[in-house]
Amino acid sequence: MRNRYFKQGTRNEQNLYEDIILESIQIHGLDVEYLPREMLGRDIVTGEDVVSRFEDAYTIEMYLESIDGWDGEEDLFTKFGVEIRDAATFVVARRRFEQAVASYEDDAFIRPREGDLIYIPMSNSIFEITMVEDDKPFYQLENLTVYKMRAELFEYAGEDFDTGHEDIDDVELFTYNQVLTLVDSGSAAFD
Repeated sequence: MRNRYFKQGTRNEQNLYEDIILESIQIHGLDVEYLPREMLGRDIVTGEDVVSRFEDAYTIEMYLESIDGWDGEEDLFTKFGVEIRDAATFVVARRRFEQAVASYEDDAFIRPREGDLIYIPMSNSIFEITMVEDDKPFYQLENLTVYKMRAELFEYAGEDFDTGHEDIDDVELFTYNQVLTLVDSGSAAFD
C-alpha cells in the first residue's frame, strides 16, 4: 500500500512539469505547419478518404525526436525506380496544440489526427501522420503532457491544397503526373 502522506502529482507539480516540457519543445523544437485534413468523400466499404482537401495551416512548434536524420527505410532502389521512405516522430505539447489548432477547429477536433499533415519549412517536406500516441510518457506525475506522432513522407494523391502558403500549395504543381490517352484502333485484333 502506498504511503498516504505522500501524494504523487499535485496540481502545482503537474503544472511545473508541463511548463518545463513546453519550454523545452519551444527551445529545441521546430516551427512547423499543421494541416488538418478535410474529408470530402468517404468510401463506405473501406472507410478511406476518396477526396480530401487541406485549407488551413497552423504554425506550431514541435520537437523532432530523431536527431540523426529521418527514420524509416530511407531511399529504396527497386526495379520500378526510387522510393523515398522517410519517417519521423514528432512531439507536441498538449496545451500548445489546444491553443494553436484545436481552439480554431470544431469541437470534435481535440488532438492530432491520423491523416493530417505536418509541413517542415526547413526541408520543404510534408509528412502524413500515421499514428498518434497520447499516453507516452506514461502518466508522469499522474498526467499526460504531450502527443507523440509517427509520420511518413506524404505521397500526393490528388488532394486539393488551398492553405494560402505558396510553398505548401505548390505541392500540386510539382508532382509527377502522366496523362495516358487510349485511341481506338478501328478494328478488333481478335475475331
